[in-house]
Formats: sequence, structure tokens, C-alpha cells
Amino acid sequence: MRIPYLIARFLTGALFVFSGIVKLNDPSGFGIKLNEYFDVFAQDLATPQDSMRLVVYSQGQKLIDQKTVLYSFDTEKEMVVEVQGVSEGGEEGNAAHRKINVRCSWGGSSVTEVTMDVKLPAKSKSLDFEFVALTPGQELPSVGNLNSLKNVGHLSFLASMVGMPDGVDGSQEWSDISVSESAAVNVAAFAKPNGSLFDFFKWSKDYSLYLSVFFCALEVLLGLAMVIGWNMRLTVAITAALILFFTFLTAYSAYFHKVTDCGCFGDFLKLKPWHSFYKDLVLIGLIIVMIAGIKHNVPWFSKPFGVKLMGVLSVLTLAFGVYCYMYLPVWDFLPYKIGNNIKTVMTYVPEGERSSDSIEITWVLYKPNKQGAIDSIACTTAEFEAKMGEGYQFDAAKSQRKKLVIEGYKSPIHDFAINNNQTGADMKDAFLNAEGYQMVYVAPYIDQTYTGGMDELRALFTWVNAHGVKIYPLTASSDQPAGEFAKANKLPVTFYSADQKMLMTMARYNPTVFFLKGAQILGKWSGRDLPEVEDIEELMQEVEKLESQK
Repeated sequence: MRIPYLIARFLTGALFVFSGIVKLNDPSGFGIKLNEYFDVFAQDLATPQDSMRLVVYSQGQKLIDQKTVLYSFDTEKEMVVEVQGVSEGGEEGNAAHRKINVRCSWGGSSVTEVTMDVKLPAKSKSLDFEFVALTPGQELPSVGNLNSLKNVGHLSFLASMVGMPDGVDGSQEWSDISVSESAAVNVAAFAKPNGSLFDFFKWSKDYSLYLSVFFCALEVLLGLAMVIGWNMRLTVAITAALILFFTFLTAYSAYFHKVTDCGCFGDFLKLKPWHSFYKDLVLIGLIIVMIAGIKHNVPWFSKPFGVKLMGVLSVLTLAFGVYCYMYLPVWDFLPYKIGNNIKTVMTYVPEGERSSDSIEITWVLYKPNKQGAIDSIACTTAEFEAKMGEGYQFDAAKSQRKKLVIEGYKSPIHDFAINNNQTGADMKDAFLNAEGYQMVYVAPYIDQTYTGGMDELRALFTWVNAHGVKIYPLTASSDQPAGEFAKANKLPVTFYSADQKMLMTMARYNPTVFFLKGAQILGKWSGRDLPEVEDIEELMQEVEKLESQK
């Protein structure tokens, strides 16, 4: 049993050290993966919610009575009611009726929009509106008692009709009205409470980066402890608990199709959830062998020295993880690494791979039989026309069945996009097809951006601007905080918007600076280690030297 024990110990230890260092090399990346898992569990453990009822009245007439699904109810959300006059008249031949458009949005998403006739009050220059939000099962009181709903959600406002003359008759034109009123609604008042497990995973999301460093460092230290045979009973117990936890995680993810890759080896090697699950089963087998043969363990060092050694290794391991977070990965396995051409990576398809998915489409067709029942058959696209000629029918929404036969190659850069929100221009093609030098400043979240070294950044931007280098400051934050950030730090740039996930892949530290020739990445720096002007000049000279040799 001694030989199998030693083999299991060294194999498991080596795998743990390798896997832990690969992830600790990119703690932000593993933190993003943990966030995915926390999101999955939080969503799956959330209590099913009822709908919230929205009602809008005007002049005692109910204009809207709509339900909306509750979601993200841990914060206040803004309910907005917009009222606008419609130029054409209302009921034909009835001058006292006019059309208005009422739109209700909930947390920025449109809930409903209706255009309706309303009866205009005589000699009035305004329309009164009442808006209420009701909890599930709550009775709607009469119009005069709507104020009793203040604790839930109640909004009263007037839509003024500028230029509306006294009285309304057929000779008068309908003046356009336009008003938008909002009320902050505490969504938690409408929601059923979630359990403690939901709260735990929501809480864990805020600490995913710290948990990433902790788990990765623990994995490395467990592997080192197994290699040197230090305190094997404790080491094997912690290892077994960790593997059982991640086995459950990968099995759940694989069975319910929750997360596309497990993150066991970071971006170095992406494993599908089922592959990761099988790997964990092998590790469980090795742990069982270690438990059975633990009496054969002979540590490399004495217990006092082993404690000191593990203490030193713990400090070094944690320091490595913190360094890789603050100054970017030592080994860059990301698609946006130095030397890669973004455009080439986007369009490259490896030999033997398909550029797109192979989909098999089956049609389910229906036809009444002589007995009055419905016969149904399944046919391929090639058989579709012939079967339709035999009197079969199909439901466009339900008849088509799609089955993935062969999965096509998915480029690691498949969501690249740059937008100028001020002009509405798509900047993607201009960036990818540029031939000159370009600089990209990536700050996924403006409010979390490291602001040290702003003097150096300002000087760098000023220099590259003067030398004809196009600057692309990218953020997933909205225009207002991005503009305020640039103004407060006196940066001579205007931010462009980009997808949050794309930016998190580009920038493992917030911010990260790239320098490119065309779409070719020449340099990449953390915001804590910004390049000097001399570094940029040196890169430009190297490129010019290489181009002159061609």
C-alpha cells in the first residue's frame, strides 16, 4: 500500500500546486468565475416572486392595469410614467375626447405603453393622473382613497396643456402635452423574503476577489503540504472537503447547464463542466488511496521546521497572488495578451474546426384526421414542402425543433465592440482596421478605478495625442460618471462605451493600458505600473526597425 499511497500523494499534490498557481497567477479571472457560480446559486435559491400590479388613472378613468415581474428587489427602483399628447384627434365626432400616449417603465425597462382616448374636463388646462403600485393580492381602493397606498407606491401629478384655451369645442386644436413623473419604489416591500443561503451567496459576490486569492493560495499550500508529507491527516481532511465541495459545484453546473467552463485551470486550459466533474472523481479516488495508506507517510522535515516552512510558503503564495492582481498576470493566457492581433484572433478558426454550429432542424406538422383528432408527424427540412402539400400545417412558434449536432469554434474574442454614445457611432471597424498606433485605456467600472498616477497618465495622453496616436478610453459605466472622471482628473479624452464582460477580459486590473500598432498588441500595463513616454518610444522604434527589415 506504500507505493500506491506515495503515487497518489505526489500526483494530487503536484496537480494542486499546478492548478493553484495557474489560478493565483490571475486571481481576478478566478474571481469572475466564482461570481458566475455565486450568481447561479443565488438565482436558483431565490424565492419565486409574484407579480406587482401597476395602475394608472386619469380623470377617474383607468388607463393602465398591468402586472410586472419582480426582480432585483434588494434596492429601490424608479417607476416612471410618461404622458404625451397625440396629434390626431380622439373619437370621431366627439371634440371632448383626445388621444394621449401613456408609457410606464420599471427600473429603466418598459413595462407597458398604451394610446387611449381620454375625456377632457371643460375649461381646464391640465389633466390629473394617479399612479399606484400594488402588492400581490392587495385590493385596489377607490380613486378618492389612493393616498392610503403611500407606504407602497403612489404618485399623483398633472399634465399641463400649454396653450389650451378656455373650453373645448370642435374648432379648437389639441395642444401637445408632454410630461414625465417618477417615484422611487421600495421593491422589497413587494417581495417575499429569500432564505439565508440566498443572502450568503449574494454577500459572497462582494468578496469574490478575496475568496479567489484565498482558495487559490489554499490549493497551492495543500499541494505543497502533500508533496513534502507535512501534517497529512489535516492536509487530507481539508483536501477532501475542498474536492467534495467543488465536485458538487461542477456536477450541479454540468447537469443544469449553468456555467460553460469550470475555471479549474483558469484561462490556461478551459474544461467543460462534465470534464471537470470526471477530474474531481479521479481526485476523490486518489484521496481515498491516501486515506487508506496514510500510516505509511514519512514527512520530509521535522514538525517544527515544517511549521516554519509552511508559514514562509503561505506568505510567499499570498504575496504572489496580490502581485498578480495589482500588476497583471506573470503568465498571460488571455486573448488580449502582448503579441496577439485582436482582429486575427477574432477571425481565426483552427484547422479541422467549424466556423459555425451545425444545427439539425426538425419540423413537427399537424393535420386533422377523419375522426376529428389531430395527427402529428416530425419531418426534416427536405421533407417539409412535400408534407405541406399533403395538407399538413405548422405553428411557426412551436413547430420548429433545433438540435445542435456539431458545435462550431467560438473565438476567445467574440464580443468585441466599441461605441461612441454621444454620436451613436460604432467604432469597432475603425479600431480593427486602423494602421497607425493606438492606445486603449480600459476602466470597466469608473467608480472603482485606481486613481493613483493620474499625473503620469495625463502626461502620457498628452504626448501620444501630440504624436498622432488615437486614444480609446473604454468603460462599461454610463456617460455621466465617465465624463465627470475625465474632467476631475483633467484627462484630455472622451470615454467610449463597451461591454462589461469584454472589458473584464481585457483588463484584469482596473485600469489597464494597452499600446497597439493597428490591432496588434505591443504593450500592456496595470494602472499601478503605467508606461513612461520612453517605453512607448522604444516600442515604436522596435516596430519601425522590424518594418524596415521586411
